[in-house]
Amino acid sequence: MLKRIGQNLSTLILSVILATMVWFVAVREQNPPIEADYDRTIQLEILNKPSGTVIFDDITQRVALRLRAPRSSWDQLSPSKFRAWIDLSNLAPGLHDVPVQVEVSDQAITVVEKRPSTVNVRLEPLVEIQVPVTVEVVDSPPIGYIARQPVISPTLATISGPGSIVSQVSQVVADVYLRGAKETVKRSVDLLARNTNGDVLARLTITPPKVDVTVPVEQRFGYRDVSVRVVITGEVAPGYWINNITVDPSTVTVVGGPSALNSLPGYVETAEVDVTNATKSIVERVALRLPTGVSIVQPESGDSNPGGVQVSIEIAAVEGGQTVQRLVTFQGLSESMWAVARPPQVDVILSGPVPRLQALTLQDVAVIVDLFGLEPGTHKLKPTVVVPEALKVQSVLPDTVEVEVGYNPPPTPPYTPTLTGTLTAMPTTPARAAPVAKPEASSSPSATLTSQK
Repeated sequence: MLKRIGQNLSTLILSVILATMVWFVAVREQNPPIEADYDRTIQLEILNKPSGTVIFDDITQRVALRLRAPRSSWDQLSPSKFRAWIDLSNLAPGLHDVPVQVEVSDQAITVVEKRPSTVNVRLEPLVEIQVPVTVEVVDSPPIGYIARQPVISPTLATISGPGSIVSQVSQVVADVYLRGAKETVKRSVDLLARNTNGDVLARLTITPPKVDVTVPVEQRFGYRDVSVRVVITGEVAPGYWINNITVDPSTVTVVGGPSALNSLPGYVETAEVDVTNATKSIVERVALRLPTGVSIVQPESGDSNPGGVQVSIEIAAVEGGQTVQRLVTFQGLSESMWAVARPPQVDVILSGPVPRLQALTLQDVAVIVDLFGLEPGTHKLKPTVVVPEALKVQSVLPDTVEVEVGYNPPPTPPYTPTLTGTLTAMPTTPARAAPVAKPEASSSPSATLTSQK
């Protein structure tokens, strides 16, 4: 009896083992393991950095992995399932080769390889010192001005970082650029740590990173800044006006005796600029009229014409308006059809330069209605007005016309209207008081334009 039970138990155990092996093979066939490189890298954490030390060099920030995992696990992979770190516990200052450790939350995944498997870490003692802040004015103020002693706040900065670099710090500097300032400069300036050679040192923390710097800039005795006033003679051509005047520079620095400078009214005038009959903008280099004992300071840029300024006078046509009557014309009308517009003509109000309006001809303005694809009948259509490029269409009266379209023969032709146009000068406000040629009454007559059928 016992012998039979033993034989049956052995058979049962063998059956279970065989069944397990068959199941394992079947599962493996359906969900085979795959070994490959993971296409995402894992952020590397730095743990337990010893207090009072600092990592000197940049170290690897991410880790690449080669994994072995079932197909189903590959389909659900994400960086959140991994954690990579190096542990700096109990490390003394110096150079260390620290192993990379990786942890996976999915137990079906095996990390075959880590790249890198170790990280080279250089630890240095963290050193902190205090250094006075020095201000360096990099450039010079304009001629006729002087920069006084800068004022800074705060006056001390704290430098911290690797001891080997902190030991090289010679000074902490705030570089200030005046950039042609003629009055006191106040700026917040970044601090830089430099060695004895003047080289900027990196890998350091400066507290505070900025300081407030004030550099008083004052005008020297015997110098004065004055504005420039442009003197214009003559009048521009009829139908044109001066709409802007600019001068470069608009202020100049002059030098002279105290009495001569005090007698200046706060500006100096240019030589006369003649705009007689001008129709285009004028750009000229113009000399300055300086009193006896006063001279202009030569710019540091080395102007080839000292004492002069660049004057730009913008001249534009006076804007006006004109109303013209034009017959309605058609496009897209089949040869077997006719069309009649009611009204047969429209009023077109134009605006633009007066000289261009005065030169307007009958052929310059066209009122067109597109009839392409329209069936016989009566249609309400908006005409298109074609005008020269310099002119603008302000309005069309009426803006919609009734067009009757039919097949041949056409009805009795409508009468041929007489087209007229009236030129009206529009009010214009100049940018400044200057001699302006305004259109005379005789230059804006009522014009009669006749259309030929």
